[in-house]
Amino acid sequence: MLATIAAAGLSTAVLTNGSRQQQNRKLSRVGLAGIGPVYTPDDLGVAKPDPAAFRLACERWGLAPAEVLSVGDNHEFDVLGARAAGLHAIHLDRRGEGPFDEPHRIATLAALRVGV
Repeated sequence: MLATIAAAGLSTAVLTNGSRQQQNRKLSRVGLAGIGPVYTPDDLGVAKPDPAAFRLACERWGLAPAEVLSVGDNHEFDVLGARAAGLHAIHLDRRGEGPFDEPHRIATLAALRVGV
């Protein structure tokens, strides 16, 4: 999916509630070092689901919230928080746990439509 995103001329970033050190180690371990900017509560002074975390990450990334799509597996923290900040958001519900009334829900990143 990351190759598809890059081929479409789009960029990626990470907004996480983990510490900067922990997340950088995790991204390196799974081969995703350099994925894009990584924003943590260490940097922002606030954590998800607070909409301020999303707005600050967008500001530092140089994008308006309305220009950003957030894809996350925690509906409350990743989806509702992002929407409250003005981002578009998709729930990555790999386990099929819902909420089932969420209109923007996918089960796998392969279902993400890029460049459409």
